[in-house]
Amino acid sequence: MNEGTAYDSLVRVHVSPSIGPRDATVHIDGHTVDIRYSGTRELRVRCGPQFVTAYSTWLRQHGEVGLLVDVEPGKVTDIYYAPPHHGLAKGSIGLVPQRGKGLVVALGGIVFLVGLALYFAVAPLLADLLDRLAG
Repeated sequence: MNEGTAYDSLVRVHVSPSIGPRDATVHIDGHTVDIRYSGTRELRVRCGPQFVTAYSTWLRQHGEVGLLVDVEPGKVTDIYYAPPHHGLAKGSIGLVPQRGKGLVVALGGIVFLVGLALYFAVAPLLADLLDRLAG
């Protein structure tokens, strides 16, 4: 199939939500599509093979992935990107809905930090209460 010369096809990029505020950036056919947090954006592209790259940004760039897509003339191609839930995991990209990686690790970290904060907030109060009860 020859690469098209006119922008006669439509690519619909869907970005899944993730934990925390993350901006997603998708590059296709020399164009950049920025999506804040999550949502769907449409872009006119040439038909033919297109290499799509995506990453998310929160403090730094992470979750980089790529996908080679054959865009058919006059058709809509849906691409789904799921940013990772923490900065050490990879993102997910495909032609069907994707799930973000690293959810268990991200939730575990949040629970650990909340538990640590509660410990340091409550431990002095409990020590004071025990001192008063003892005496």
